[in-house]
Amino acid sequence: MMYSFLISVTLFLATACVQLASLRFCSGRMTSIPMQPHTRVLSIVTILFITHLLQIGLFAGGFWFAAEVLEVGTFEGADMDTSLDYLYFSAVIYTSLGIGDIVPKEHLRFLTGVEALNGLLLIAWSASFLFSTMNRLWDWKPCVKPDN
Repeated sequence: MMYSFLISVTLFLATACVQLASLRFCSGRMTSIPMQPHTRVLSIVTILFITHLLQIGLFAGGFWFAAEVLEVGTFEGADMDTSLDYLYFSAVIYTSLGIGDIVPKEHLRFLTGVEALNGLLLIAWSASFLFSTMNRLWDWKPCVKPDN
């Protein structure tokens, strides 16, 4: 259980740092690059998407390390033979999709729960950042009033 807890805390901190660095880039260094507002928003969405893929990859590596090296648990259901299998499982958990074709056993269940909570927090963080950015950058044209 201790290994699972330490891996969980380490991955939480690593993914939070990656998220913070990504958002700091988007709100700091990226502002010096001249762009149209719609191009800036699309660039931020792309950066956030890549950031989330990286975070999913970090958790996939954590699952592999915990299962294959530390042997703190196993998986039932579909085979976990390749790195793509670990990435798939991690993406399903991170996004809280929860398909259920792969089921963690033993102490991997704790790591799975932490990734689901972490994914929820990081996706919400990205969404709130994007919402804030769009409020600042997006130029809304006045809407036509309906005839009464």
